[in-house]
Amino acid sequence: MGEELVLASKWDVGFDVVRFLWVGFFSDLPAWARYTVLALFGATLAYGFLSWLRNRSSSATEAGETAPEAEEAVQEDETRVR
Repeated sequence: MGEELVLASKWDVGFDVVRFLWVGFFSDLPAWARYTVLALFGATLAYGFLSWLRNRSSSATEAGETAPEAEEAVQEDETRVR
């Protein structure tokens, strides 16, 4: 496990996305294969958007930006009850 790990740059990811969409729209693949490629791309976008929304709403909840809850009635005096 002494191998080095090489990460792709952001430009490589952008190029891969463009190539993926090019295959989906302009390739000579059969229609079912092109529609599968486009559906996978759309599902990836939808999943990313929903994950972003979920993380955004959970961070807002943790920061205390929720609606104030009804406070419980608490008896303030210290009378002893038997």
